[in-house]
Amino acid sequence: MEIKEIIKTNLDGILSYLKISPEIEIEEKEDGGYTVSICGDDLNFLIGFRGQSLEALQNILRLMVFRQTQQQLTIIVDINDYRDRKAEKIQDMARSYIDKVRFFQKEVEMPRMNPWERRQIHIMVAEYDDIISESTGEGDDRRVVLKPKEQNSKEKKE
Repeated sequence: MEIKEIIKTNLDGILSYLKISPEIEIEEKEDGGYTVSICGDDLNFLIGFRGQSLEALQNILRLMVFRQTQQQLTIIVDINDYRDRKAEKIQDMARSYIDKVRFFQKEVEMPRMNPWERRQIHIMVAEYDDIISESTGEGDDRRVVLKPKEQNSKEKKE
Protein backbone atom coordinates (compact mmCIF):
# COMPACT_ATOMS: atom_id res chain seq x y z
CA MET A 1 0.00 0.00 0.00
CA GLU A 2 1.28 3.49 -0.87
CA ILE A 3 2.10 5.85 2.03
CA LYS A 4 -0.56 8.37 0.93
CA GLU A 5 -3.17 5.61 1.16
CA ILE A 6 -1.91 4.57 4.61
CA ILE A 7 -2.15 8.18 5.84
CA LYS A 8 -5.65 8.56 4.36
CA THR A 9 -6.89 5.26 5.82
CA ASN A 10 -5.59 6.06 9.30
CA LEU A 11 -6.91 9.62 9.24
CA ASP A 12 -10.33 8.43 8.01
CA GLY A 13 -10.37 5.99 10.92
CA ILE A 14 -9.63 8.73 13.47
CA LEU A 15 -12.19 11.12 11.98
CA SER A 16 -14.88 8.42 11.77
CA TYR A 17 -14.65 8.02 15.57
CA LEU A 18 -15.42 11.74 15.79
CA LYS A 19 -18.34 11.24 13.36
CA ILE A 20 -17.04 13.81 10.86
CA SER A 21 -16.05 13.47 7.22
CA PRO A 22 -14.23 16.62 6.09
CA GLU A 23 -12.42 17.04 2.79
CA ILE A 24 -8.86 15.65 2.99
CA GLU A 25 -5.99 16.38 0.62
CA ILE A 26 -2.60 14.68 1.00
CA GLU A 27 0.45 16.01 -0.82
CA GLU A 28 3.96 14.57 -0.92
CA LYS A 29 6.65 17.22 -0.52
CA GLU A 30 10.04 17.29 -2.24
CA ASP A 31 11.86 16.44 1.00
CA GLY A 32 9.91 13.18 1.36
CA GLY A 33 7.46 14.50 3.95
CA TYR A 34 3.71 14.79 3.60
CA THR A 35 1.26 17.65 4.06
CA VAL A 36 -2.28 16.77 5.04
CA SER A 37 -4.90 19.49 4.52
CA ILE A 38 -8.27 19.03 6.21
CA CYS A 39 -11.08 21.38 5.19
CA GLY A 40 -14.63 21.61 6.44
CA ASP A 41 -17.12 23.46 8.62
CA ASP A 42 -16.99 23.50 12.43
CA LEU A 43 -13.53 21.94 12.78
CA ASN A 44 -12.25 24.32 15.46
CA PHE A 45 -12.47 21.55 18.06
CA LEU A 46 -9.86 19.65 15.99
CA ILE A 47 -7.50 22.63 16.27
CA GLY A 48 -8.07 23.12 19.99
CA PHE A 49 -6.58 25.72 22.33
CA ARG A 50 -3.52 27.24 20.64
CA GLY A 51 -3.39 24.32 18.21
CA GLN A 52 -2.84 21.66 20.89
CA SER A 53 -5.47 19.27 19.49
CA LEU A 54 -4.04 19.74 16.01
CA GLU A 55 -0.54 18.86 17.28
CA ALA A 56 -1.93 15.79 19.05
CA LEU A 57 -3.77 14.65 15.91
CA GLN A 58 -0.59 15.11 13.89
CA ASN A 59 1.49 13.10 16.39
CA ILE A 60 -1.04 10.26 16.59
CA LEU A 61 -1.25 10.07 12.80
CA ARG A 62 2.57 10.05 12.50
CA LEU A 63 2.82 7.21 15.06
CA MET A 64 0.10 5.17 13.35
CA VAL A 65 1.86 5.50 9.99
CA PHE A 66 5.22 4.61 11.58
CA ARG A 67 3.78 1.43 13.09
CA GLN A 68 2.60 0.31 9.66
CA THR A 69 5.58 1.41 7.55
CA GLN A 70 8.50 1.43 10.02
CA GLN A 71 9.50 4.77 8.43
CA GLN A 72 10.03 8.03 10.33
CA LEU A 73 8.07 10.44 8.15
CA THR A 74 7.40 14.14 8.51
CA ILE A 75 3.65 14.55 8.39
CA ILE A 76 2.27 18.07 8.76
CA VAL A 77 -1.47 18.31 9.37
CA ASP A 78 -3.27 21.60 8.71
CA ILE A 79 -6.93 22.35 9.30
CA ASN A 80 -8.64 25.13 7.32
CA ASP A 81 -5.25 26.85 6.74
CA TYR A 82 -4.74 27.33 10.49
CA ARG A 83 -0.95 26.97 10.21
CA ASP A 84 -0.68 29.66 7.50
CA ARG A 85 -2.73 32.11 9.56
CA LYS A 86 -0.72 31.23 12.68
CA ALA A 87 2.58 31.74 10.82
CA GLU A 88 1.44 35.20 9.69
CA LYS A 89 0.53 36.16 13.27
CA ILE A 90 3.87 34.89 14.55
CA GLN A 91 5.76 36.85 11.89
CA ASP A 92 3.80 40.02 12.71
CA MET A 93 4.62 39.56 16.39
CA ALA A 94 8.28 38.92 15.57
CA ARG A 95 8.46 42.13 13.51
CA SER A 96 7.23 44.17 16.47
CA TYR A 97 9.83 42.52 18.74
CA ILE A 98 12.54 43.15 16.13
CA ASP A 99 11.55 46.83 16.14
CA LYS A 100 11.96 46.88 19.95
CA VAL A 101 15.41 45.29 19.68
CA ARG A 102 16.46 47.84 17.08
CA PHE A 103 15.07 50.79 19.06
CA PHE A 104 16.47 49.85 22.48
CA GLN A 105 19.59 48.07 21.16
CA LYS A 106 19.26 45.31 23.73
CA GLU A 107 17.92 41.78 23.81
CA VAL A 108 14.18 41.14 24.02
CA GLU A 109 12.59 37.90 25.20
CA MET A 110 9.51 36.68 23.34
CA PRO A 111 6.66 34.70 24.96
CA ARG A 112 6.99 30.94 25.27
CA MET A 113 6.30 29.00 22.08
CA ASN A 114 6.12 25.46 20.80
CA PRO A 115 8.95 24.14 18.56
CA TRP A 116 7.12 24.88 15.29
CA GLU A 117 6.47 28.49 16.32
CA ARG A 118 10.08 29.01 17.43
CA ARG A 119 11.30 27.60 14.12
CA GLN A 120 9.14 30.11 12.23
CA ILE A 121 10.82 32.93 14.20
CA HIS A 122 14.35 31.59 13.60
CA ILE A 123 13.71 31.23 9.85
CA MET A 124 12.35 34.77 9.65
CA VAL A 125 15.13 36.35 11.74
CA ALA A 126 17.78 34.65 9.59
CA GLU A 127 16.80 37.09 6.83
CA TYR A 128 17.83 40.10 8.98
CA ASP A 129 21.45 41.25 9.02
CA ASP A 130 21.29 43.13 12.33
CA ILE A 131 19.30 40.68 14.52
CA ILE A 132 20.05 37.20 15.83
CA SER A 133 17.75 34.76 17.59
CA GLU A 134 18.31 31.94 20.04
CA SER A 135 16.05 29.66 22.05
CA THR A 136 16.35 29.61 25.83
CA GLY A 137 14.54 27.82 28.63
CA GLU A 138 13.45 24.26 29.18
CA GLY A 139 10.41 22.23 28.15
CA ASP A 140 7.14 24.15 27.87
CA ASP A 141 8.86 27.35 29.08
CA ARG A 142 11.18 27.49 26.04
CA ARG A 143 11.19 30.84 24.24
CA VAL A 144 13.05 32.88 21.65
CA VAL A 145 15.38 35.73 22.60
CA LEU A 146 16.12 38.34 19.92
CA LYS A 147 19.40 40.28 20.14
CA PRO A 148 21.13 42.96 18.09
CA LYS A 149 24.12 41.50 16.26
CA GLU A 150 26.38 44.41 17.27
CA GLN A 151 25.82 43.68 20.96
CA ASN A 152 26.83 40.07 20.44
CA SER A 153 30.07 41.01 18.61
CA LYS A 154 30.96 43.63 21.28
CA GLU A 155 30.62 41.01 24.03
CA LYS A 156 33.05 38.74 22.20
CA LYS A 157 35.64 41.53 21.88
CA GLU A 158 35.64 42.31 25.63
